[in-house]
Amino acid sequence: MKPLAICLLLFATLAFAESYEELIDRAFDALEDDLSRHWSYTHTQENSEGLYVGRYDPRRPEAERWDLISVDGREPTASETKNYVKQRRKEQGEDAEADEEGFESVAKDGSIVLIEETDSYWLFSFEPAVGSEDDQDFMESVDGRLRVNKDGQYVAEMTLQSRGAIKPGKGIKIEKFLTRLAFAPIYEGGPVLPLSIEATFKGKAFLVVKFDEHETVRYSNFERVLD
Repeated sequence: MKPLAICLLLFATLAFAESYEELIDRAFDALEDDLSRHWSYTHTQENSEGLYVGRYDPRRPEAERWDLISVDGREPTASETKNYVKQRRKEQGEDAEADEEGFESVAKDGSIVLIEETDSYWLFSFEPAVGSEDDQDFMESVDGRLRVNKDGQYVAEMTLQSRGAIKPGKGIKIEKFLTRLAFAPIYEGGPVLPLSIEATFKGKAFLVVKFDEHETVRYSNFERVLD
């Protein structure tokens, strides 16, 4: 291949790589970035402990914004409500910190690769970022996927999934790890908000203690709250 052709090919490759980075930045910008301030919504959480349906409303005083509606279809006890509100407020604070860090804290720099393109979406792979040395063995055994919808150019799904068994520490074996986040417009052309979160964590500790947790969270009944 002639030198000029090589240069042109290299330039085109770099240009596409830069455009994908910019595309993903725009796709994340399309997501509503202040859910806890501007939206009231129903939060449905199902795991091994049961089915919890709650409601969040930012117009209430800070300590009263979360309300537990039901547990396994029945009216919750006072103790269940107290624990639920405490847990949701804690998790909401952790989610807000993660949102501030952005996608740069999730993907390793320079690891984004386009692996599929259709008429309706782009699908990218990425290497998850390593937050600390303690996380390194674990995160290096996990693959990231990111699907960006072409219609509206927003992040439709992000997945972190283990390639196989992971041994993050002495005596611990994780057989399956999966986290999947889905987003969608609440109506055609409307704001893009969280749709669901799915998490699976399965394995053994010291050969005798088994853990097999699966949790799903669904968001619904959004109501815009004005400042």
